[in-house]
Amino acid sequence: MIDYLALGLTHALILIALLRILPRDALDREDPLADTAPDAPVPTKREARRARRARKGDGDA
Repeated sequence: MIDYLALGLTHALILIALLRILPRDALDREDPLADTAPDAPVPTKREARRARRARKGDGDA
């Protein structure tokens, strides 16, 4: 008898929790993140060329 009571009680509490959570509007939408990183600036052709030249010089092994 106690086993049925314990099982029934725990399942009833889980059911009550689900019935209280499911109708919430917060489950249907997702707020945008506030701490997103800004897009990196696009380097100019001159800056990109300088970066490639700097990387080529580092290849001495």
